[in-house]
Amino acid sequence: MKILAIRLKNLASLAGPVEIDFTAEPLASAGLFAITGPTGAGKSTLLDALCLALFGTVPRLNDIGREAKVPDADGEIPTYDPRNLLRRGTGSGFAEVDFLGIDGRRYRARWEANRARDKANGKLQHSRQSFYDLDSEQVLGSGKNEYKQLVEARLGLNFEQFTRAVMLAQSEFGAFLKADDKERSELLEKLTNTAIYTRLGQRAFSKAREAGEAHNALKERASHLLPMAAEARTDLDQRLEQAQQQFKADQAGERQLEQQRNWLNEQRQLQAQHAEAGTALQAAEQSWQQLAEPRLALVRLERLAPQRHQFHRQQALTAQLAPVAAKIAEQQQQQAELQVRTLELEQALAAARQALADSQAQHGENAPRLRQAFAAQDNLARLDQELAAQRSTSQQAEQQVADGQQQLQQLEDNQQRSLQQLAQIDTALADSQHLAGLANAWHAYLPQLKQVMLIGGRLAKGREELPGLQAQASQANTHLQAERDAYDLLFREAKAEPQALAEQIDLLGGMLQDNRKQQRAVEELSRLHGREQELRQQLHAVRERQQQAMQQRQQLITEGTAAKAELEAAEQALNLTRQLLQRQRLARNTSVEELRGQLRDGEPCPVCGSAEHPFHQPEALLQSLGRHDQAEEDAAQKQVEILNSKLVELRTQLGVVNAQLKDFQQQLQQLGDQLQPLVAQVQAHSLWPALAPQDDKARSTWLDGQLRRLDEEIGQDEKRQSALLALQKDAARLNQQLQAAHDAQQQAQRHLEQQHQALANDEQQLQQGLSDLAGVLPEQALKALNEDPANAFLALDQQIAQRLQQLEQRKDELEEQQTRQAQLDKLRDQQQARVQGQQQLQQQLAALDEQRLQAQASLGELLGEHSSAEAWQQHMDASLEQARALDADTAQRLQDLRTQGVQLAGELKANVQQQQALDVECQQLQGQIAQWRSEHPELDDAGLDRLLAMDDAQVNELRQHLQNAEKAIEQGRVLLQEREQRLQQHAAQMTVDTSAEALEQALTELRERLAGHEQQCAELRAQQADDQRRQQAHQALAAEIEQAHQQWQRWARLNALIGSASGDVFRKIAQGYNLDLLLHHANTQLRQLARRYRLKRGGSALGLLVLDTEMGDELRSVHSLSGGETFLVSLALALGLASMASSTLRIESLFIDEGFGSLDPESLQLAMDALDGLQAQGRKVAVISHVQEMHERIPVQIQVRRQGNGLSDVEVCG
Repeated sequence: MKILAIRLKNLASLAGPVEIDFTAEPLASAGLFAITGPTGAGKSTLLDALCLALFGTVPRLNDIGREAKVPDADGEIPTYDPRNLLRRGTGSGFAEVDFLGIDGRRYRARWEANRARDKANGKLQHSRQSFYDLDSEQVLGSGKNEYKQLVEARLGLNFEQFTRAVMLAQSEFGAFLKADDKERSELLEKLTNTAIYTRLGQRAFSKAREAGEAHNALKERASHLLPMAAEARTDLDQRLEQAQQQFKADQAGERQLEQQRNWLNEQRQLQAQHAEAGTALQAAEQSWQQLAEPRLALVRLERLAPQRHQFHRQQALTAQLAPVAAKIAEQQQQQAELQVRTLELEQALAAARQALADSQAQHGENAPRLRQAFAAQDNLARLDQELAAQRSTSQQAEQQVADGQQQLQQLEDNQQRSLQQLAQIDTALADSQHLAGLANAWHAYLPQLKQVMLIGGRLAKGREELPGLQAQASQANTHLQAERDAYDLLFREAKAEPQALAEQIDLLGGMLQDNRKQQRAVEELSRLHGREQELRQQLHAVRERQQQAMQQRQQLITEGTAAKAELEAAEQALNLTRQLLQRQRLARNTSVEELRGQLRDGEPCPVCGSAEHPFHQPEALLQSLGRHDQAEEDAAQKQVEILNSKLVELRTQLGVVNAQLKDFQQQLQQLGDQLQPLVAQVQAHSLWPALAPQDDKARSTWLDGQLRRLDEEIGQDEKRQSALLALQKDAARLNQQLQAAHDAQQQAQRHLEQQHQALANDEQQLQQGLSDLAGVLPEQALKALNEDPANAFLALDQQIAQRLQQLEQRKDELEEQQTRQAQLDKLRDQQQARVQGQQQLQQQLAALDEQRLQAQASLGELLGEHSSAEAWQQHMDASLEQARALDADTAQRLQDLRTQGVQLAGELKANVQQQQALDVECQQLQGQIAQWRSEHPELDDAGLDRLLAMDDAQVNELRQHLQNAEKAIEQGRVLLQEREQRLQQHAAQMTVDTSAEALEQALTELRERLAGHEQQCAELRAQQADDQRRQQAHQALAAEIEQAHQQWQRWARLNALIGSASGDVFRKIAQGYNLDLLLHHANTQLRQLARRYRLKRGGSALGLLVLDTEMGDELRSVHSLSGGETFLVSLALALGLASMASSTLRIESLFIDEGFGSLDPESLQLAMDALDGLQAQGRKVAVISHVQEMHERIPVQIQVRRQGNGLSDVEVCG
């Protein structure tokens, strides 16, 4: 993976657009380059753009709290939102990166954000990302999820891996190197992301605890779900069978008593119905006698029916004549009014036409003046437009003059400040004039001065370290003696010999293995025996249910036989009822036909005595009797259907019981097949000879006792084994510490001797170097180099660099001053030309104002009282249109009145003709009615009016009422006869000697006994169901307990390995592994950067030591490293983590930030050599630093320069 180019615009202080092309010179051939610039200029923004384009986020925003917000143009946005990098006051920005993917192809990743309509004050929009294949020129994706997958696949790194493998923060590894175990653990978790192992350890601990609690809860539930014993269940089944038999016997007695009670109730109902039928017949006969007067009225109505329409027509004609006469009078009055209104409208029409002619003449007279007004108005509008344009031009000219004057003043101020700055630079150069000669030859003496500085710094540091090394040697001797005493004390307290410890552990392990093997055998036999007992219990239960099903089957067969007999009896009863009803219908039909044949017109009816016979058909009566017969037939049919349904239900139940019996037989066969091989397995077990002498109840107890004994022995052996293993581990640890203390003591002594020798050599070299420079440097500088070489060299270097910078700055200021003077002269000429142009524009504006006033006066004279020419024309057009509308409206109204007069004359003529025709018809009807009245003198006026007042509906109602009364008498007679027959038939069916009260009392007592038996059966069945539920729940719960036990064992074993409440067990394991892996990769880098040193774990769980290969592989504390050595080791750790993050991926671009500013000159030299080594490995390395010497050593630089007002620019130099 290799970064090819970075582009950005409007991000933080970099307005841009900025492009850094690593494939173009000088960056293409530079393996090492620096990113330089003052603090806050925008160096880190370049790295932010790199991360933003690839991943849509930046590292320094990820650590910000999620609740904090910052104000924006349209509200607030979260502080962690990467859109915060968009420069304020801009409408859009982007970050773009070209890179070489792991597949060898070139890709481009782009992130961009903008505001609404790209306005600086617009609402902030959602950011967008896109991914391109530069080789094929295709867009591969733009959705956020799709984009993330594409980038990680082509880059070979995710965001966390990229920030560790490509952008290296060396200062974090300096802190990591010299931290204690607690701090190193926190840093290691941050750098390698081992927090997941803490969660896994906590999860294993919590799952083990949850599984144990679930297992205990299931065992507790099982203790409350024990089923009945076999003897208690058998007794319960027998009591239920006896209660059911007694219940069935009482049910048979109840049915017999209910039949007798029903017979008595039905007899009482039939007697009441017979009495009710006699009463109804008497009431119908009395009602018929009371209807003599309505019968006479009906006869008269039938006689009046032919002339009834004449009377109604006479009334209608009388009602029609009065409105027609009134309407004729009204129409005659309307005709007179129309004639008057017509005359008035003719006069108004003549006046309207005269007004129209006057308006047309006035319109023709004003037309020429109106055209002149329109021309003057257009001229005034043109002058207004020219005047507005001239004023706008004049304002622009005034603004240009003001802007030019402001720009001119600004340039003059800048020129004055430049003169002041030049004076300050000349003063500073005069103060450092004594360094002028040395500054000219500075680079010639620089290597020799660096050498003196390095020797002096090394000498001062060696003197500082000498007391510490002496103290370390003393401490190492004391520590060695203490470790020896601790080793001896460990074995004395344990009362063990070091030589026999391993033998005891092996012997105890063999005993544990034998006991565990025996324990597994007992557990297997216990499981087989338990399964055998379970199958035997299931076999017994299935046999009992089979016996119950056979008894139920016999009971259903008995009930089915009885139901079949009842059904045959009910079918016979239905056939008899149908035959009897058929005979009754034939008898009724014959009787009615005889009565109908005896009726004669004018003779009284033998049944009701009426001389009139309106009903000659017996259909209504026959229908009533037929409905009663049908009800009896339906009752018999319903009884047959009920018995049929009962028989079908019994057959269905019998089928279900037969299926259950078949299922029980299959279950018995399956249980027998399962039990036979299981018994063989139990008898073939190695422990069967010891179990066989025990009876069935004692075998489970014996097996449980064996398991408890083995558990106790295994627990004791495991405790002893743990104690011996802990002793062995502690002994090994102490032995290792003793050896380390011995090595440390020897190493400390060697370090002390080497330090004395090195100090003497450095003192001699320093004096020689100062004597060589005595003729070049001032005496004061030589004295400072002798006392503090490093600070004296840095101070001298800073003074020389400052003088050289001041000379360069003076040269730049003089050039800028000359350039500004030329701009100032040119700007003054331009300002004078602008002032002259402004004066000319003012004169033109005054002339246009004068022309406009003249045009406005001329227009006022033409318009007069009108506001404009358009208003004048609208007024004239409105007057003419109003005259025309009045003329047309008056003519139309006159035409409407004339049409209305013609229509009214026609209507009046038609009404007069209608009145004459009605008078003729009325006279004819009066003659006919008078003739009919003379033929029927019995009808006076009052009686005739009453008959005529009845409409057809009332006549039909009267006729229907008389027919109903006659039919009621016939029905009453037939019903009374039928009730007498039913009462006789009922008395022949049964004879009951007991009274109804005695039957009710006996039935109540029997039902009380039935309720008691039913309650007893329900309670016994509930006990059976509860026991069955307990058996099923106990079996299911046993399987759950076994499954929960296995689950608990799995989690307990995992918890013993990695689990803990805080998660630190697995975290420490993972951190130790990651630390080993990190040291492996770091040592690989150290072989190339500094062959002398290697990193090694030691001193504590996460402790680090330095192995010095030039000192006989001596182990040293990391705190004994010098500044340059610390930098090399820290850089190796950073590169090692990059190797871990990138796995087998080759990363050719590195960005190293921080860690250089605190180095002394000697350490800085080592750091530069290390960076040169990284360049030699074929990597392109970017260094971000403020150290001036690094800037001088690295020729190719990306310089970020401030421009003021929060802006910076970027330039590639080299």
